[in-house]
Amino acid sequence: MNKEINVLFLDDEENILFALSRLLMEESYGIIKTTDPDEAMALIEKHPIKVVVSDQRMPKISGIDFLKNVKQKYPDKMRILLSGYVDFVTAEEAINFGEVYRFLIKPWKTPYLKASIQHAIEQYDLVGSHRALYDASLKKTAELEELNKKLQGMYEIQRSFTSTVSHELRTPLASIKMAIDLVMGGTAGGLNEQQIKFLMKAKDNVDRLNRLINDILDLTKLEAGRMPLKLQMANIHDVIMEVVEIQGAVLKERGIYLKTEFAENVPLVSFDKDRMIQVFSNLITNALKFTDKGGVTIVTVFEEDKSRIKVAVRDTGVGIQPEDLSKLFQKFQQLGDASERKTGGTGLGLAICKEIVIRHGGEIWIESVYGEGSSFNFTIPVVKKTEENV
Repeated sequence: MNKEINVLFLDDEENILFALSRLLMEESYGIIKTTDPDEAMALIEKHPIKVVVSDQRMPKISGIDFLKNVKQKYPDKMRILLSGYVDFVTAEEAINFGEVYRFLIKPWKTPYLKASIQHAIEQYDLVGSHRALYDASLKKTAELEELNKKLQGMYEIQRSFTSTVSHELRTPLASIKMAIDLVMGGTAGGLNEQQIKFLMKAKDNVDRLNRLINDILDLTKLEAGRMPLKLQMANIHDVIMEVVEIQGAVLKERGIYLKTEFAENVPLVSFDKDRMIQVFSNLITNALKFTDKGGVTIVTVFEEDKSRIKVAVRDTGVGIQPEDLSKLFQKFQQLGDASERKTGGTGLGLAICKEIVIRHGGEIWIESVYGEGSSFNFTIPVVKKTEENV
């Protein structure tokens, strides 16, 4: 079986080359030898040479100069210098100019010679492996960057399409709603009970579709950064109470509570009041939809060591199964089987909450125990933000 030639020997003494051939004949790699430096360079070009071993004192060229030439033309080859004449200057030149991997002395010690060549081969393979991985990573990075550009382009097209379609739908929806209101108001004549029932159902669906369009437009603007925040210093508790008071009348009929537990030392923070009302409305409405017993509690805590306010909207509802947690805060995601779902929605509320909280420099997350309830938590930094850093 022919062995791959990985090692080249250059020496002006034939007997040295013959001795090296016999010494290494049992090794796993093949060797090739020559007394001519020019032929040595040609052999490096022809064979898969990994290690070049050169004598120092030769008639045409010194070993250091030869290895320096090898380094310039084949920088990845491992270089070993053999010399029977040891002096500091030669060793220094071998290291500085030839960048040799090993400096071996004649007469050599066989175990050390074999180990040096084997280690040089392993080093060559290791460097080659790293280079291949690096090249592959560069190629993969370029491919991913190109794919990311395409995806970004597709996303921009989709976002533009969504925004355009949503705007275009508003006009016919407004006309449909107005027509329904006119008919229900008796403009077109009297209505029987069944007709009123059908019209009410149509009106409810028009309202639902209108909410969906508004949510899509809000999320599209938030993701595109085209919804500037109107920041002002205010008390977050005032915003919470504004939303609680709106929801309070509905809850009395259902027999569930909506209460607050406010920390006393909460400082004023900078936020967009309208957008923060949107966050609380979505989180509280979402919690109430899945709560039949008990109720919902809004808790605030001032985490002074982290310079932030933490808000938790906690419910005593059905909770969320572990496999569904990853779906939260994603667009158009509603939990559970659609055929068994008791509550409607656009599936965009939590995604909008996430974008608004992130735009304020905060974080949002969920804690839930299935069958016991959930807690939607988010934070607001206690720093004065300006529109420039939003």
